[in-house]
Amino acid sequence: MLAESILIIFGVMLISFFFAPLGLGGGILYVPLFHYIGGWEIDQKLIIVSLLLSAITSYGSGIEHRKKSYVDDKLTGIALWGAIPGALIGVLFVFFTQTQFKNIFKLLSVIVVGFVIYKMKNRIIGNKNQDINSEIQLAKMTGLSGFGGFLSSVMAIGAGMIYVPAMKFFGNLGPRKAIGSSLNIMMVVVPFAMFAHFLLLEKYQSNALLEDWFLLTILIVINFIGAKIGAMVGFKLFDEGILLKLFVGVLSITWINYVIDLIT
Repeated sequence: MLAESILIIFGVMLISFFFAPLGLGGGILYVPLFHYIGGWEIDQKLIIVSLLLSAITSYGSGIEHRKKSYVDDKLTGIALWGAIPGALIGVLFVFFTQTQFKNIFKLLSVIVVGFVIYKMKNRIIGNKNQDINSEIQLAKMTGLSGFGGFLSSVMAIGAGMIYVPAMKFFGNLGPRKAIGSSLNIMMVVVPFAMFAHFLLLEKYQSNALLEDWFLLTILIVINFIGAKIGAMVGFKLFDEGILLKLFVGVLSITWINYVIDLIT
């Protein structure tokens, strides 16, 4: 158990460090980390822990982005009108599909991540010089944010892979502001989803969370430090073009992982 805990701590630190500059919470890797390394079941307990860590990542990086004014508060507020109801629907979906949730989770991960990679790649290649001059589409941005909120609750992720494209392509924001706005959406939606899941926990699951309080405390501290440092390093080393390519690259690796997992 000690070796597994050390691997999980190290993994959380790396995920928060590398995901923070990309506007991602890291939940898409926190779940497989705990599932495969720690042997945790994919259930509401794991969802809550993944959401907790995703929230800490979003705060650690989101605060740094706000200091640099890489946030559009107006569009963030509008996006929340879709993201929060979407998160609530996602929580209810998990609760009512518990017996089949593991298989649904894996299949949904492959479909959603694959679709986002495809759309992001096409947008980057086909619209390099058109995004800045495109019209803001609030309805599409809010609707896609609602889908992000749903996925946040169902897949235990921050849903930055949805919010970043929503803010960039429908909110007409540059990459850094899209990432910063994505993080600030997550700072509200992820704690909301986590609390809603917690209210529906079985007693044995809530007891199991309390038993792991020491490990979770260490992970929270490590996560926040990793995200904060990752954001500051990202500002200095990555320009906007590199950020977008890294974003697609990380999602591609994640997608391959889920495909292999689903097949095996």
